[in-house]
Amino acid sequence: NNKNIIMAAEQAIKLADRNVCVLPSRTVPQGIASMLAFDPDADLGENQVNMSNALETVSTGSITFAARDSDYDGHEIHEGELLALDNGKLSFTDTDLARTCSKLVKQMLERDSSFVTVYYGEDVTPEMAAQAEEAIRQRLPEDVELTVLDGGQPVYYFIISVE
Repeated sequence: NNKNIIMAAEQAIKLADRNVCVLPSRTVPQGIASMLAFDPDADLGENQVNMSNALETVSTGSITFAARDSDYDGHEIHEGELLALDNGKLSFTDTDLARTCSKLVKQMLERDSSFVTVYYGEDVTPEMAAQAEEAIRQRLPEDVELTVLDGGQPVYYFIISVE
């Protein structure tokens, strides 16, 4: 689930004593979507196709904070501001966590989106997560399912999966 590890993982195939493949997932939500597509009754090739297709259906968002003042890609960023990343690219900054989360989810939604999963990090309390969930629900179409889970991840307040 890290673009920097894909080449090393592909090299490790040569050392394996069984049939393996590498799925080039770049984010945690892509990795989770791929795992959910695994079929224990399917062969390696079929699983590789199904799991690769699954990771292509996921958009990943994340919210973290600015460690210092900077200027990035046309955005003036101030220390402590929230950074909203849409598929790894800085989309906007804000100062309110629930608003940032709901705005990012709304921005990430496509016409055919069905599921939104929000993983909250170690620095987010259950109360803060509930506030973000409520803010998201207010902006979410009724036909889109929302799940909020304690991911416990460091650095990122929220990691968002839209499928």
